[in-house]
Amino acid sequence: MSVTLGFLMILTAILIIIALPRFKVNIAVAIFIGALFLLFTLGANWSKVLEDLKNWKNLWRIVVIVFLSLLIVALMEKIGYLEVMVNAVKNLTSSLGASMVSISAFIGLLPMPGGAYVSARLVDPLAKELKLDPIEATSLNYWFRHLWEYWWPLYTGVIVAATTFNLTIPDFVIHMFFLTILAITGGFIFLYYPIMKRKNIKKGALKNGKKREFLKLLYSSWPILLVMIATLGFRVDLFFSLLFIDLLLIVLLLTKKRVEDVKYGIKFALKPTFLGVTFAALFMKIAVLETNSMYYTYESFNMYHVPNFVVIMLLPYLAGFMTGVTVAYVAATFPLLLAYPMTYPAIALAYASGYAGHLTSPVHLCLVLSAQHFKADVYRVIKRVLPSVFFVLVVTLLIYFYFL
Repeated sequence: MSVTLGFLMILTAILIIIALPRFKVNIAVAIFIGALFLLFTLGANWSKVLEDLKNWKNLWRIVVIVFLSLLIVALMEKIGYLEVMVNAVKNLTSSLGASMVSISAFIGLLPMPGGAYVSARLVDPLAKELKLDPIEATSLNYWFRHLWEYWWPLYTGVIVAATTFNLTIPDFVIHMFFLTILAITGGFIFLYYPIMKRKNIKKGALKNGKKREFLKLLYSSWPILLVMIATLGFRVDLFFSLLFIDLLLIVLLLTKKRVEDVKYGIKFALKPTFLGVTFAALFMKIAVLETNSMYYTYESFNMYHVPNFVVIMLLPYLAGFMTGVTVAYVAATFPLLLAYPMTYPAIALAYASGYAGHLTSPVHLCLVLSAQHFKADVYRVIKRVLPSVFFVLVVTLLIYFYFL
């Protein structure tokens, strides 16, 4: 098959992944169909594909990790840690504005689909007290809810991205963490300060209860903190750290005879939508590798002398923008980028570009739901967060060129 025709098949597969969700097709099904399209049109060694599908380390282990991550979220909700955590954060901050964005950020540590809607409900009273208009309230909640997904190991996109580039979770986290620093900086400069400089309301500092509230915060977030310490501090495999914490939470509930809450958590974590997306994303990686798609991608862009950084930015951004799903741009485009020298700055640029598309996508579930809650226009919210998005991208691109 010619390079041009092969690359056309790859673009068609990406288009399938992007377009099918517009017709109410589940994103997992769309990714799976796109992968099958590649396998059938470009040709593959099916015995090798079947061998890959049996692989524990690179496939099923990742699916189980996602299950364990979702289980922690559900169990923490049932135990009541989430409510305690939010109240403690609110009491520890010095102003209503700081409380609002801190609560949104804390909810962002929990990888819930449409999580910005959850945080929107929690911060709504604060937004009203601050007299924020719908665009301001939605923009602040939406942006600060999405600070952590660049590297937080409970997110499926992070797990799949690290696997795609054959990196350990701790190494991926360490090298991607700066993107969150950029997001906080950009959010403060272009969103928080311009909105809050005239509206923010200072709160009376806690005189005697600050230590108590901090202890409440530690108490309510210990499952997340232990996973983070074990995985990043002691380099414990994420699979084992998640499994251990999940078992502790289950035992905690069972000792209180709350069997139904345990059943709820397991049922929530077993939802086909979540695990299906993970399996489909990893299957897409198999399809790309077994069809030599990287060769067609590299040679096609090379024919027209397209600079590497343009490809590394453009492909993930378009996939992120059209799907509004992190794991979709990771699954659809990251395997194709393996044809390029993917250093850590290049990986960061690819992830930041895809995430920029994800944040500015009008089909992003978090954006749509939180905008509906505050009765804000989706496109005006996108326009409001664009400077912050642009800031993260430009600085990441400069870092990429510096280390080139």
